[in-house]
This record gives sequence, C-alpha cells and structure tokens, in this order.
Amino acid sequence: MAKDRVISHLSCEECKGRNYTQVVTRKRKVGDLKLSKYCSSCRKHTVHKETK
Repeated sequence: MAKDRVISHLSCEECKGRNYTQVVTRKRKVGDLKLSKYCSSCRKHTVHKETK
C-alpha cells in the first residue's frame, strides 16, 4: 500500500526555497499542484509549486 506513495516538495515561487513536503500518489503528474502557503523566508503568503 505504501509503495504507491512518494514524497513531493513544495517550493516558493518567489525565493525558490523548499518549505513544505507532501505525500502524494505516483499516478499523479508532478508539477500540477499550486497552493498558497506561508513562506518563512519571504515572511508572507506566496504561491508554492510542487517540485520533484
């Protein structure tokens, strides 16, 4: 069951820092997910994009 899951990183689009991790299934395409999250280095809410 756990073999079809992989860890994906979310990186800030402004400073390119990897701030968050997320467990997703392997069947999804990488790079489709975009979320508004708090970036501690920018000190504001920015768009975070999924990276490999």
